[in-house]
Amino acid sequence: MPSNVLVEIPQSLRWDYAPAQYLHGGVGHGSQHVEDVIVADDWGVYSHRDDNRRRQAFIFALWDLCMGVDPQWLHQTTEDYSIWTFDHGFWLAGEADWDVDSLRRIGTSPWRHDLDAGVASASALREAADRIDDLSLGTIQGVTGAVPLEWDTTVQELSELASILFLRAEGVADRLRAAANQSRHS
Repeated sequence: MPSNVLVEIPQSLRWDYAPAQYLHGGVGHGSQHVEDVIVADDWGVYSHRDDNRRRQAFIFALWDLCMGVDPQWLHQTTEDYSIWTFDHGFWLAGEADWDVDSLRRIGTSPWRHDLDAGVASASALREAADRIDDLSLGTIQGVTGAVPLEWDTTVQELSELASILFLRAEGVADRLRAAANQSRHS
């Protein structure tokens, strides 16, 4: 699995990607370049390859917990089309900046945005559910507390985000177990 790093992006690299929408310099994150990949918009097209049914269970768990959108999946062609990561789309319910009020409105509601959990293996979905159940508020706070404040968030927002994710966890685990019971794959 490629390691993740924080990088400093110069302000001079501003990129306008839509009217009144742009990316600007600052602290960013990324992972090592993965060679020989293809992008697949179809979540299940390579599920039968390598150990993807297992990987997809854990991706699905994060997708529901963190409210992922913009699914674009990367498959490494030299590794039997393994799904290692996705095109680092957007999290926290949207392609725009999130705020605490919008996340509170979503609360513990299911988040099945564009993904079919049925492509994942039942045993991996159950394991992912157990791991989500094991998340403590302190663990989630450790992750949100590591977000650089240069990303235009406040300590209070990150603390509230941790609380919302913690409250979501029980429902996510329940949905993963329900998906495992419906899975077409052991």
